[in-house]
Amino acid sequence: MRWMDAARRFGGLLWVAAGVVFQLVMLGRVRPGVITLILIAATVLLAAAVVTARGRPRRLVRMLGRLAAVLLALDFAGAVADRFGLFGTEGASWGSWDAFVSYTGRLLPFVPDSLVGVAAASATAGEIALAIWLVSGRQRRWAGKAAAGLLTVYLVAMGLAIGLTEVARFALPIQIGGALLVSAIPARRSAPAADGTPAIDAGEPIPQHARRGQ
Repeated sequence: MRWMDAARRFGGLLWVAAGVVFQLVMLGRVRPGVITLILIAATVLLAAAVVTARGRPRRLVRMLGRLAAVLLALDFAGAVADRFGLFGTEGASWGSWDAFVSYTGRLLPFVPDSLVGVAAASATAGEIALAIWLVSGRQRRWAGKAAAGLLTVYLVAMGLAIGLTEVARFALPIQIGGALLVSAIPARRSAPAADGTPAIDAGEPIPQHARRGQ
């Protein structure tokens, strides 16, 4: 479990670093929304905290991980609200369900028209579930991995069907990196063992004296 957390932390850092470079290259061509911009800032701060923590998640890292999880949830929830017209039409990505279904058809040109609505509804249900899951803080490893997987699907579909400007509009590389980091950071510090062994953060190396008791 620990080496998998370390692998996802490393992968998340790579995605964030590549995403920051990508957003800088695309600067001037497209501007992400407010929530996405806040999420970018929080994810970059989280990545910096993870690097300086040297593999030992501390309170600040856990707090930033929680913040990134909540912002990812808000981003998913905001996208769902947008497609149901809750933000109006001016300045919105879609503004209505019909517009979102049409957009989904552009992303999935190989899908029959009769199934595009099903794909749009499935994506929406997935985003609602992920938003609730991320906010709850339960099973954060799996929630973060699921979010990273869905966002990767979006990145591939948008990049191939529409172009890199659409990928930059949603800052998908940084979001994927943030989701991976969230999945690799413990939601809380573990409780002390019954024998008095100090609590250990998930992902933190096990002290030698604790190993002897295992």
